[in-house]
Amino acid sequence: MTRASILVPTHNRPGTLPFSVGSALAQTESDLEVIIIGDGVTPEVRRTAQDLVAHDSRVVFLDLPKGENHGEVHRDTAIGSARSDAIFYLCDDDLLMPSHVSDLLGLLHAGRTFVQSLNGWIDLDGVIHRSPGWLDDPVSVSWVMQPRWNYNFISLTGTAHSRRFYQEVGHPWSATPAGDWPDRYQWRMMLYQRGFSGATSRRMTALQFPASEPARAGITERRQLAEIKHWAKRIQQPGAQQQIDGMVAEATDAALIHVTRLLIASELTLRETAPGSEDMTGSWRAQTAELEELRRWREDMLNTLSWRITRPLRAIRRRS
Repeated sequence: MTRASILVPTHNRPGTLPFSVGSALAQTESDLEVIIIGDGVTPEVRRTAQDLVAHDSRVVFLDLPKGENHGEVHRDTAIGSARSDAIFYLCDDDLLMPSHVSDLLGLLHAGRTFVQSLNGWIDLDGVIHRSPGWLDDPVSVSWVMQPRWNYNFISLTGTAHSRRFYQEVGHPWSATPAGDWPDRYQWRMMLYQRGFSGATSRRMTALQFPASEPARAGITERRQLAEIKHWAKRIQQPGAQQQIDGMVAEATDAALIHVTRLLIASELTLRETAPGSEDMTGSWRAQTAELEELRRWREDMLNTLSWRITRPLRAIRRRS
């Protein structure tokens, strides 16, 4: 049996697709397959995918009609046809570091059912931004399970799970309800399960360049292509993972500062909304209760960030 199956959903990105697939094929773990999930692809994407299949026998192309929403149902089809029990995901405009598959296979083989790379994304200036959270930390998982705060640290790119666990969940990939994110909707179904056993790698081995981030709004196709070319070349250089580790350390410092500021803002809002008398209306009580809950959530995040990050950061900085 193949050791890993990497699913790459695509619709209309013929320029970045070869670089994403190329990063999947350049893994230190070579016993893998890459399944390109064609969701009503354009003619350009179809030709690109067929070329990739012709150049490497490990690439499979599922040329499927356009599915509802982002064609989530096709991911279930791909999992059913996969030749491995280890299911990995990669967006068609993101990249995997060479050790990504071996890193997460180590976690899956240690008995975990749902795992991920340390999560974050890269802005147009080449700066990494962290999305704090760990799948092996119940507090972090509770942030995703709380719909009120609309928080998610589990992306599609960089995530992997066992096929057996996915099948046990009994909730296959399907069209996402309006107002939710496809990956978060599916992940929640899996986080609820008794068989869930999560783990987050202590390294960032998946590089994300999400067009949905406000800081990346308006990026042209030409610039996006130049960006992914640059990073695809960079991650193959000696010492690339160590460079990413150092950038993650800087991003983590920024995340700590950001959450601290949010906590201070919550406290100020609580004080400013106080009526200054004992005549507390029901609406004020409800608003205060919500702000208090938000403050506790941010305190949890700050505390979790602090104790889970400090020691790994020291180790990273000693190596850098």
